[in-house]
Amino acid sequence: MPDDLHDDWENLFEQLPLDTAPSKEQQETLRQRVIETFESRPTPRSRFTALQSLGRTLMKYKAPHWTIAAILVGCMFWLFESSSKPAFALDELVENIMKAHTAQYDMEVTVEGQPTQAMKALYLEPSHFRQELLNGFVNISDLQTGKVMGLDTVNKRATVFNMVKIPDSAKGSTHLNQFESMRDALRQAMSDPDTNVTPLGESEVDGRKVLGFRFAIPLQPMTVWADPETKFPVRIESSFAGPPKTDVVMKNYEFNVELDESLFRLEIPEGYQIMELDVDASAPTEEDFVIALRRCCESSDGEFPSGVDLVSASKYSAAYVVKMGIDKDTGPTAEQLKEVLLISRGFRFAIMLGESSDAHYAGKGVKQGDASVAVFWYKPNETEDYRVLFADFSFKEQSTAPAAPNAVKLQP
Repeated sequence: MPDDLHDDWENLFEQLPLDTAPSKEQQETLRQRVIETFESRPTPRSRFTALQSLGRTLMKYKAPHWTIAAILVGCMFWLFESSSKPAFALDELVENIMKAHTAQYDMEVTVEGQPTQAMKALYLEPSHFRQELLNGFVNISDLQTGKVMGLDTVNKRATVFNMVKIPDSAKGSTHLNQFESMRDALRQAMSDPDTNVTPLGESEVDGRKVLGFRFAIPLQPMTVWADPETKFPVRIESSFAGPPKTDVVMKNYEFNVELDESLFRLEIPEGYQIMELDVDASAPTEEDFVIALRRCCESSDGEFPSGVDLVSASKYSAAYVVKMGIDKDTGPTAEQLKEVLLISRGFRFAIMLGESSDAHYAGKGVKQGDASVAVFWYKPNETEDYRVLFADFSFKEQSTAPAAPNAVKLQP
């Protein structure tokens, strides 16, 4: 796997969207349920007991996704009590987050083996989102129009992605908007009955008094620090087991601040080279996944990717384009970017499989060609047998899962 990947285009690959979030109607339904649950309690209880009870009331999150420069991380906000103040009202916290008109915050992403990357994120209702990377790369998205625009402000290049073939069930979802995904994370994580919550008590973040809680979410533990006075989050820390292991810090939150609408316009500045292409947003297939794995093997001397997460997708996409050759003056061609999209699209198939599929990936360190080595398996819908993919890209059905010591369950 080459280390000298082209940073600018790697950042671009990492902004490709996924459709994993719920509709606004679902968010509103949950908000009402949360408020009703809170108001129905006759007396307040201790912080730990109240949080454990709330954590068993509502329902679960699938992380987004997002990739090496920002991985569309699901974040959540929680509620707590202060030992010196009245109970931290759940309905107030939910209302504050759900009704925020604007927001801006800083994000730092550290992928194992890679330097930390930092960016600024801005949200403007109803559907506008902007990311500003320190290397001069800017991404602007609007989920209502289904467009994402990437601006390389240093080299004066613009890339416009048009989302096409969007399933009816996904229209209006939050797949292009990381801030909305955070709101979804609130809905999902709070509802997971298996989430263990540990109160961390008082602490200080950048000179501010905060209260913290640790959420033991499988493969994605989170720590949330919030201001007991404003009832808004101050800092959220999250980790992904990977591979590769990824740590994300979101901090310096500001809500309902004045933001210039021109920052969110999908207008290409004068003098920019322009590339525009369509992104297939339909549901990916098993065949798409196999194509993605083949591309990864081609870019790494026949070795399967170390993982099928979004971070790996961006790394191998960048490696594949580097192998094809990039014109330093013009950047990747439209055809090269289409190849990149094939890798991202294929990985989505594995990422989006449900828990009942019992999907596992075991390709790390495996070379292409061995018909006896299983690299991936899952149960298709309504079946008991496993579909097993071997290192020679052949499939077989079998009643039991393969035995592979390095297998990673994709939906634990």
